[in-house]
Amino acid sequence: MSDWTAKEDEGFVPLTAHSLHDLSGPGNQVSAMAGLFVKKYKGQLDSEAEKILGLVESSSARLHVLLQGLSTYLQIAGTPGPCCLCDGANLLAGALTSIRRTIEEQDARVTHAALPKLYCNPDQVSFVFRSLIENAIRFRRDERPEIRVSVEDQQGVWVFSVADNGIGIAPPHYDRIFAVFTRLRKDSTPSAGIGLPIAKRIVEMHGGRVWVESKVDQGSTFFFTLPQQPLPDAT
Repeated sequence: MSDWTAKEDEGFVPLTAHSLHDLSGPGNQVSAMAGLFVKKYKGQLDSEAEKILGLVESSSARLHVLLQGLSTYLQIAGTPGPCCLCDGANLLAGALTSIRRTIEEQDARVTHAALPKLYCNPDQVSFVFRSLIENAIRFRRDERPEIRVSVEDQQGVWVFSVADNGIGIAPPHYDRIFAVFTRLRKDSTPSAGIGLPIAKRIVEMHGGRVWVESKVDQGSTFFFTLPQQPLPDAT
């Protein structure tokens, strides 16, 4: 069975594990050859050639990051995973453990309300928490990052929220941030812009939806829903 992505008009393109392998081989070769060329000839070329060489090197590095991002997408959200009854607090704890170093380095404070039991794929939903919290920390302001995870019971649906005090997002970008490879602000951390699209895909595979509410320079709140009962085909 081949893996697949969401429809192209939702920001994704059709992709299989086999086609990704076909892309990765030449991509890795280009990256390796660019590295060897830089090592051998850097400092021996004129300024224009040096500039072109730098562009080749940075582009091959970017290609490598993008291919890694696609691989991550297929591994985590390419197909629905098996679901079971999970403790929401344990899923969040696992997410926080996986980014503990980032939390400590940025002196972030993450608090949460009591979380319910969920019928879901534990690895995938833990990734959703991780992605939203990591995103909140990355797009921080100068002050200490403050992130709050909450949940509400709304007529058979759990509505989760991840609120932060970061830089915020302008309304025209609300939909763009969930598209693959979209980065609204460049920073020093290499990224394929794949975390939020993966989170969106996971939630949708579980029968929920994701959206954001935000004010520039005041912070953002990401919401996602999960049904309280298993989907009819989730056996």
